[in-house]
Amino acid sequence: MFASRPAAFFFLAALIFAAPAQAGICKTTDLMPEFFAFETKTADLTPEQRGDAFVKDFASQHEDFYTTEEFGDVDKLRKSATRFFDPARPIVFGGFGPLTDEHLRAVAANVMPSFEKAEADFAKTFPDFACDADVAFGVSLLHFDGHGYNDKSGREKMRFGIDMIALLHQPQDMPAFFAHELFHIYHAQALGVHPEDDDRTWWAMWEEGLATYVSRQMNQPQTEQQVLWIPSDLVAQMEKPGVMKETAKQMLADFDTTEHYRYWFTAGHSAPNLPSRAGYFMGLRMAEELGRTRSLQQLAHLTPDDVKPMAKVFLEEQAR
Repeated sequence: MFASRPAAFFFLAALIFAAPAQAGICKTTDLMPEFFAFETKTADLTPEQRGDAFVKDFASQHEDFYTTEEFGDVDKLRKSATRFFDPARPIVFGGFGPLTDEHLRAVAANVMPSFEKAEADFAKTFPDFACDADVAFGVSLLHFDGHGYNDKSGREKMRFGIDMIALLHQPQDMPAFFAHELFHIYHAQALGVHPEDDDRTWWAMWEEGLATYVSRQMNQPQTEQQVLWIPSDLVAQMEKPGVMKETAKQMLADFDTTEHYRYWFTAGHSAPNLPSRAGYFMGLRMAEELGRTRSLQQLAHLTPDDVKPMAKVFLEEQAR
């Protein structure tokens, strides 16, 4: 049985395996080779020992990926890692899975070429795209497939969870998925700042809806459901009689708050009697409506001051 490796070993591995890749537009770092080295070196440890080693020897070297804001404190991170490494508990998420190590490795091997192609395609649609975000690929311990945030200095970070990508997405999904996430980077660039209203219901509806709309426009003939991904019947649920009306009423009640963000924009949560991620659907429909008279570039440059009254009118019309 392997003992927990000293941090110095994993620091050296970080230098060897996690070298930045500069072939594309964004500054990217791939943590997966280092993760697989860790996985191999700790294969004979118990799940609890591996969870502890992951926190001490791996996550500690990549604190801007495993942030406390996303993963919680050390105990919560250790618990997530222990769960991930427990062979008695299959890796599943919301009906997807189980995830095998073989599939995780196959996805990890192909994700960088897929991302670099998506970058090149995105730059053709948005020629002024200048990616100033740090992009990293790693294991998210089932926390996210794509996740963006601003660090304390204001620099934008984009993190991709290869485990969740492997669980949720098929190869044919990847161009639209990456277009969605790249648009978030471009959107912040176009506005010049990361909006302070980021998690308010009205802005999150617009931000996520517009990214979904752009991903569909760039990847025709993808359907609404294909670019919305999950739940797999979201469009069908939202188009049932009265559902959009009720959604609009509840979103208007939450319009200027952040309190119920998870109800509208995260899987596994939902507003009363409504499907999860209904906010994505409503935002997509709003973007489709505004996109009839505006280019993608024009939509991207609408400021929060422009969007807020438009979002209010859109929801009020749907609530009637």
